[in-house]
Amino acid sequence: MDTLWAKHDGPDEWHPLVAHSADVAATLEMLLKHTRLGARMARLMGREKLKNVHVQRLCVLAALHDAGKANPWFQNRSSDQGRTCDHVTPVVHMLHGREQWARLAETMALEKLHHWFGDEWATMDWLQLTWSHHGRPVAVEQPDKNLWPDDSLKRLSRFLDWARRWYPDAFHGEAPPLTSPPVQHLFNGVLTLADWMGSDTDLFELDPNRTEPDAAIDKARELATDALDDVGLTVPRKIDGSLSNLLGGYEPYDIQEAIQSLPASPEGTLTVLESATGSGKTEGALGRYARLLEKERVDSMYFAVPTRAAAKQLHQRIETIRDRMFGADGPPVHLAVPGYLKVDDVEGTRFGWQVRWDEDIGPRGWAAESSKRYTASPIAVGTIDQVLMSTLKASHAHLRLAGLAHSFLVVDEVHASSAYMNELLQQVLSLHHDMGGHSLLMSATLGAEARSDFTGEAVPEFDDAKAQEYPRLTHVNGSTLTDPDQPDAPGGNEKTVEIDLKGWMRASTEGEDAPSQELKSVAQRAQRAASEGAHVLVIRNTVAACQSLFDEIDDQYALHVEREGRTVATPHHSRYCAADRACLDNRIKTAYGKNEEHGVPTRTLDHGVITVATQTVEQSLDIDADLLITDLCPMDVLLQRIGRLHRHNREGQRPTAYDTPRCIVLTPSTPTLKASIDPDSGKGYPGPGLGSVYPDLRMIEATWTALRTRARSETPLNIPDDNRTLVEEATHPDQLSGIGTEEEWRQHAQTIRESEREDVFAALNNLIDRSQPFLEKTNRFSDERPKTRLGDEGIVVALPDEMTTPFGHPVEELTLSPYHFDRTDRPDNGEASRTIPTDDGFAFTFGGEDFTYTALGIQKQ
Repeated sequence: MDTLWAKHDGPDEWHPLVAHSADVAATLEMLLKHTRLGARMARLMGREKLKNVHVQRLCVLAALHDAGKANPWFQNRSSDQGRTCDHVTPVVHMLHGREQWARLAETMALEKLHHWFGDEWATMDWLQLTWSHHGRPVAVEQPDKNLWPDDSLKRLSRFLDWARRWYPDAFHGEAPPLTSPPVQHLFNGVLTLADWMGSDTDLFELDPNRTEPDAAIDKARELATDALDDVGLTVPRKIDGSLSNLLGGYEPYDIQEAIQSLPASPEGTLTVLESATGSGKTEGALGRYARLLEKERVDSMYFAVPTRAAAKQLHQRIETIRDRMFGADGPPVHLAVPGYLKVDDVEGTRFGWQVRWDEDIGPRGWAAESSKRYTASPIAVGTIDQVLMSTLKASHAHLRLAGLAHSFLVVDEVHASSAYMNELLQQVLSLHHDMGGHSLLMSATLGAEARSDFTGEAVPEFDDAKAQEYPRLTHVNGSTLTDPDQPDAPGGNEKTVEIDLKGWMRASTEGEDAPSQELKSVAQRAQRAASEGAHVLVIRNTVAACQSLFDEIDDQYALHVEREGRTVATPHHSRYCAADRACLDNRIKTAYGKNEEHGVPTRTLDHGVITVATQTVEQSLDIDADLLITDLCPMDVLLQRIGRLHRHNREGQRPTAYDTPRCIVLTPSTPTLKASIDPDSGKGYPGPGLGSVYPDLRMIEATWTALRTRARSETPLNIPDDNRTLVEEATHPDQLSGIGTEEEWRQHAQTIRESEREDVFAALNNLIDRSQPFLEKTNRFSDERPKTRLGDEGIVVALPDEMTTPFGHPVEELTLSPYHFDRTDRPDNGEASRTIPTDDGFAFTFGGEDFTYTALGIQKQ
C-alpha cells in the first residue's frame, strides 16, 4: 500500500503518487505507440520504427517525472503543517555535486540506467531534462543540506521499483543508447504533453484507492487510451477524402488534384504551392491532409495564417470540410487564437483556470483551453505565431514542438516577410522535415528568391524566374527535390485590373490645423464611388494614416458597427481591444463577404459603403470590394490587397461604373523615393509607412517603376497571368541591385543588408538549437520572452475601473502601441492613472500621456 499523494483537493479527494506516475507514464506510452510521435522520434534516431525497448525506457523516465513529490516537505502541503517546498527543487538539487549525486544514484539504483543513455553523466542529463517538464529547463544549484530530512530519500527507491514492474523490457532488453540531442528535445515536449493530460482530472479522475502499482498501471493504460481518443489525438483513418466530396460535389481544379497526388515519403515532405488568390488553395491543402491521414503519415493538422481575423474567418470553412471528410464522428476544429475560446461552433467562457463551454462538449475542447496546447489540437486554425514559438527559447516551446511534430503543417500567405520571421520559419520547417513531418506552404505572391530559402533550390536569373510556370508546385519528397507536373490554372478567377496612380499619399494630418489637400482628394474619390453604390476598400500603411482619412469620410458612407440599437461608424485596424476587433471582423465579413444564397454571392447592403483599414484586411480575409484604393507598398503585398478586389462573381450586383476592377494606388508626390532616404543612416524616413512598415525602399521603388510603366502605356494588370512577372520585377535580387546608382541608393542597400543580417542574428540568438543537447548553455531560457515578429511589443495597460468600449464591451485592460511614446523613455506595463467615461468611449492617462478610446480606436491626444 502506498499513501504518498500527487494531487490533493481535500481529505477524500486526492490521487496517490503511484497512480499519477502510472497515468503520465501510460499516456507517454500511448502517445509513442498510437500516434505518429513514436515514428517522429524514430526518424530523429535514423530508424524507421522506435524499438519497444526505447519506448519502455522513455516510459520509465516518465514514471520518474514527479519523483520530487515524495519529499516529506512537499507532502506537508496537503495539511499546511510544517515546512513545505515544491516538488522539483528536491530532486534537481540532488544532481549538484558528486556527493549528492552518489546518494541519489545509490538510493534509486540508477547505475542500471547508465547504458541506456551512454554513461553516468548522460543519465544525469536525461533525469534533469525529465524534471524540466514544466515548460523550461531547470537549473541545478547548490542544494540545501536538509532537503531530505532523516531517511526520507529512501522513498525515491520505490519509483524504480514501480517502473521495473510496469516496463520490464527497459531493464532486460537490448537497444542502442539514446544519445541524439533532437530526441532529447522532442522527448521533453512529449513528456510535457503527457503530464498535462495525465494531470487533467477530467481525463484521469482522482482516485484515492488506486494505491497498488499493478492496478495503477492497468487502470492508467485504460484511461490513457480513452484520453487520446477523447481529446482527438487518435483520429479515424477511414474517411472520404475524395476531392469531389470535400468540395461538396463540385469538380476539383487541376491544382487541387495535383497537390493531393504528390508522393508522401515517410522521410517527410515539404511542398510549396504558388497560385492566385481564390484558386482553391485552402481546399487543396485539406485534400492533401486527407491523403496523408489515409496513408497514416500524420495524425492532425495545424493551419497557420498571418492574422487573427484570417484565422477566425477560415475556421468555419475548415469545419464544413471536416464534416464532409469524417461525417458525424470527426475530430474537433479548434480556433487557436488567444482571446478566443471556440471549438467547432461552440464558444467558451474563462473563469480563472476553468473554462465553461456553452454546450457539453466533454474533452473535445481540451487543447483549445490553453494557447500552450494549441498545437496539440486535432485540427487547429491559428496564427503563424504559435508555430514560430515552437522553435524559440520561450515557455513551453517543447510542448508546442510535440504537437506540431505529428501534424500536417500548413502555412498560408507566405511571401517575402521579414528576415527575422523567415529565419524562424525555416528552422521550424527544417526540424519538422527531419522528423519525417509533412508541410505545405501556400502563396499567391512568392518570389523565386523567397522560395529558394525554403526549398534549397538555386535562385534562377531574372528572365528565367519570370518565365517559370504559374501556378507552380515545388515538392521536396524525402531528401529529393522533385519536378512534379505543373497544374493548369483554374479558370474563372481572371480579372483585368486598371491601375490609376495618384500622388495623394500622406501619412496623416496629426498636428495640422486642417486636413491636407491630398487627404481631401482621397476622401472625395472614395465618397464619389460610394455615392454611386460601390463597396469601397481603402488600405493605408499606418494606423495614423487610416485614422486621419477616416476623419474625412462622411458618416453616411462609412462602415458601421451596431451597438445597443444604434450604429457606430468605424475604421478597421489593430488598435482596439479583442472584443471590439471581433465586432469589426464580423462586420466587414458581413458587409464585404461572399454571403452565398443558393450558391450565389449576395450583397447584404443595398447602398455604397467605405471601409478605411490597414494591413488587418489584406491577407486571407474572404472579402470583396468594387473599388480598391491603397497606399503604395511592395508588389507582393499590393497583389494581396488586389486579391480583395472583385474577388467574387457578382454579376448584376456591382454599380455599372465599377464592373471593371480598378485599383487606385496612392503614391508620393515626388518622382522617386530617393528623397525619402536619410543621408546619415541610410534608412527610409517613416513617412507614410515607407521606411518603417516597409523598410526596403528598393522594393517599393521597383514596384512603383513597374506600375508606372504599365500606367503610361495604359496596360492593365492581368491577374493572375501577370503575377509571376510583377513579383519578380519587384523582388528579384537582379532587379533590386539595379535600383539607382546614386550614393543614396547604395547607402540604403548597404543599410538594408546590415539590418537583415542583424535580424537573422537576432533570430538565431532566440532559437533553441536542437542540434545541441537540451541542457546546453546556449539553450538556456531568459526571463524575457522572445518575439515571433520583430518590432516593439505593445504595452499592456490595466484600467483602475472597468470601462465600456465604443462598441459596448466591458474592458479592464488595453494594449498600447509603443510608438505612442519616445523610444528612449517608454514605460513598462502598468496601470492607468485615471479613466473618464465619455459620450463615445472613454479617456485615460498612462505614462504621463492622455489617450482616448473611441470608435476611431485608441489615440494619443
